[in-house]
Amino acid sequence: MMDLLSKKEINGEELKKLLHLRNNNKLQFLLVDVREEYEYNVSRINGVDFLIPLSELYDKVKEIENQKELPIVMQCKLGGRSQQAQRQLEIMGFKNVINLAGGITEYTGDIIYGN
Repeated sequence: MMDLLSKKEINGEELKKLLHLRNNNKLQFLLVDVREEYEYNVSRINGVDFLIPLSELYDKVKEIENQKELPIVMQCKLGGRSQQAQRQLEIMGFKNVINLAGGITEYTGDIIYGN
C-alpha cells in the first residue's frame, strides 16, 4: 500500500484504501482539496485535511509548508486543477505530490454533503 504513495497519480479506489489505512494509523499523508470553497461546501471527501483552492495556492501554501516531507494527495472535481496544483507544489520543493485522477467525481469512498 505504501507504494501507492510513491506514485504520481492514484485513482478513487486507491485513495479509499489509503484513507482507510491512515484512519487506522498505518500511514501518514495529507489530502488537500484544491476546489473553490463553494464547491467544497456542497460536497467533499471525508478525510480532507486542507482546503487550498488553486486560485489561492500561493497565498495559502504556507498552511502545509511545514509538512513538505509528507506525501500530499491533491484533489479537485475531475483531476485537472489538482494536477496543476501538483506541478506548482513540485516547483516549490514539495517532494511527494500525488494527483487524484478523476477527482471527487471518481472517488468511491465516503463523501460529506453540505456544510
